[in-house]
Amino acid sequence: MRLKIALLIGLLAILPLAACDDASRQRDRSIEARAQMFARAEAKIPIPYTENFPLREVLAEYTRRQDLINHPWYTYIMADTGAVTHYFVSTAVPVNSCAFLSSTEDISSVGVLTAPSLDGIYYGGSGAAAACNGWIFIDAATGAMGLVFGAKILTFDAPLILETEPVLIRPVK
Repeated sequence: MRLKIALLIGLLAILPLAACDDASRQRDRSIEARAQMFARAEAKIPIPYTENFPLREVLAEYTRRQDLINHPWYTYIMADTGAVTHYFVSTAVPVNSCAFLSSTEDISSVGVLTAPSLDGIYYGGSGAAAACNGWIFIDAATGAMGLVFGAKILTFDAPLILETEPVLIRPVK
């Protein structure tokens, strides 16, 4: 009887290992199938050789323009209908409210942890997972800082030809 119980316990201990082995083999087969499929796709439609890199050129020009001091940026606020309702001129491209000057993560022996930003506040979860639907800007005419939350915006470094009103900021005395 004891032998039967010992055999049963041994069998029950081995079964999960066999299941893990089956899952591992299934994963390996899936990875191999994906690799074979990709090889067939690549053979049928090879990756083209890039010569001009226009997307990289756009990013380089974007970076150059972001580096300009007091370069006017025209930001248009759109209604839910898509109509432009107002605009403002800022000294730089509006910055997303979830952009930080420091990492919002600390790596420890436990894993990745949320860290406070330079303002001493913890934002969201690991990686500052807040809504990120706000934009920060400095008004070009007054130097006032503004934040626009939840708005659809378009930003250009030249004014658009539109019939719309500017956001006017009252100078502080």
